[in-house]
Amino acid sequence: MSIEVYIINLVIGIVTFFILRRTLERFVKADKLRIGLTWAVTIILTPIIYVGLITVFFSILFYEPTKDFDRVKWFADKEGRYEMRDDIVESKILNEKNKKEIIDLIGLPDFGTDTTNVWNYDLGTSGAGFGWQFNALLVTFDNDKVVNVEKQEIMD
Repeated sequence: MSIEVYIINLVIGIVTFFILRRTLERFVKADKLRIGLTWAVTIILTPIIYVGLITVFFSILFYEPTKDFDRVKWFADKEGRYEMRDDIVESKILNEKNKKEIIDLIGLPDFGTDTTNVWNYDLGTSGAGFGWQFNALLVTFDNDKVVNVEKQEIMD
C-alpha cells in the first residue's frame, strides 16, 4: 500500500475518534469503559469508512445516466444515444426484427450496409473516469433477422 492510504486512514481515524469520544461522553460515564469503547469502535469503523468513501468516489466517477429507449430522442440527440443502450439491449426490442423494421425503429447504421450482417450504430461519447468512452451498438443479423444486439464500449 502507498503512504497516501495510511495518511487517509489516519485522518479518518482521528476524526472518528473525536466524534466517538464526544458522543460517548454523553452515554458512558465510566472513564475506562468509554476510552476502551472509543478506541475499539474507531479501529473497527476507520477501514469501513475508508472503503465506503472509495466506493462512493468511484461510483460518482464512473456514473453514467441511463434512459428508456425513446425513438424521438434517439433521432434528436445522436450524442446522447449511449444513455438508451442498456434499455435497448436488456429489453430485447430489436430481437427477431428484420432489417427494414430496424431501419424504421432506429434508422440506418453509421457503419455497415445491407451487404453486411453486422450493423454498427454510433452512440456518442461519455465520460469514463479520467478519460472518454466511445459507445456503439452492434446489431447482428442472420437470414435478415436480428440474432444479437450488444453494446460496445471503447475506453480512451
